[in-house]
Amino acid sequence: MKNISFLFCAFLSRFIIMLHLSSFTIASVNAADKEEATSYLPSPSYPAKGINFFYLDGRGQEDLVQIAEKLFHGDDACKGTRPNISKRFENTLKDIKKAGFEWVRLLISKDFYQIYANRCGFDMKEIYPVLADKHVSVLTNLIENIAEEDFKIEVVLSGTKWFKEPENDILFFESILLGVPSQHINMVMLGGDVQPANAKYQAEWLKKVLPHFLNHEHGVLKKLNYLFDTVTYRNTKQAANYVAWVTQEFPSLKYLPVNLYNRSLPPGSEWHEYARVISKYADIYRSANLPLWIDEYGFRLSNTSEKETYTESDRVEYLKGFHHALFCAKQPPAAHFIWTAGNDRYNTNPAKDHDRTPFGLFEGYTDNMPVTDDAWSELSLFNTDSSYCERLNEPD
Repeated sequence: MKNISFLFCAFLSRFIIMLHLSSFTIASVNAADKEEATSYLPSPSYPAKGINFFYLDGRGQEDLVQIAEKLFHGDDACKGTRPNISKRFENTLKDIKKAGFEWVRLLISKDFYQIYANRCGFDMKEIYPVLADKHVSVLTNLIENIAEEDFKIEVVLSGTKWFKEPENDILFFESILLGVPSQHINMVMLGGDVQPANAKYQAEWLKKVLPHFLNHEHGVLKKLNYLFDTVTYRNTKQAANYVAWVTQEFPSLKYLPVNLYNRSLPPGSEWHEYARVISKYADIYRSANLPLWIDEYGFRLSNTSEKETYTESDRVEYLKGFHHALFCAKQPPAAHFIWTAGNDRYNTNPAKDHDRTPFGLFEGYTDNMPVTDDAWSELSLFNTDSSYCERLNEPD
């Protein structure tokens, strides 16, 4: 009986999304003025300059799910107690634009809806496997607000934990992509932290999900660009295995997805040391003979619970090393998205800042304006100064 019930639910979910696909197709045909999805991809010679947008001021308080809800429903949504979130949002986008970033990266995950289900009053049956229209409207509002600032947008779509339900993940992803204004979506990354060469179950998930979208029959979905989100590999052997797996299983990909965090050097290391370490991995990834799509890079500062102290000056040295290894050497440049805009610290409980925070490039906000430091200045300089590499290579 339990198996019959499961099969019926799976059939019903698929039936609902097929109706949604059909209605969307009819609407697209009948609406002559409807904008279609673009097939824009940045030229490898002019790669995407991007930044992840997931936080405003505080982890657990102003994460993306809550930001989107408050922008749509008002500051009181999700049991909100802070006013003026729309002002912080607008000022953040302006600062990102002023710093020379052209792309914004958004992470949309079933798990994040689950985390805030109680606080925001979500019924998870309206979230997964098919995102209900009222929730799609919230995402649409977020995306349109970002697009109005003339940003291109990458979305990362993540489904069930442990990659257990590829079929339902497909339904979830389709319901999002067919609901939001697809003309503003310039890249879709499928899955979060997928390690296909390290974990067989993740490889099997990817081999089901990625081809489904790369070969999609729907007119809108087949025009979108697709890759997948991976991780920073712990050693060069893992990195080489990853390249071998991707080039064998997906030889037609236009880019190689890559993460390039690096915190392997001791505090006080100089940028040229970071450049050497990062170059070892970059060279391995370039062996795929594909342009690199660095979906995440960044540097975590130390918090009070750690013995080693990495400071803002260490992050600046990492950034200089990253820029030199990827853009100042005689190598093809790469699309790149830094993690992350905003303040990702636990403002209400600093003791929770352990081995995952802070990466955020903002110290916080004053009068709803971002407070930034030297790393932000370094990023802005790289993004806007055409002589950056010449200056970096000048002898001290």
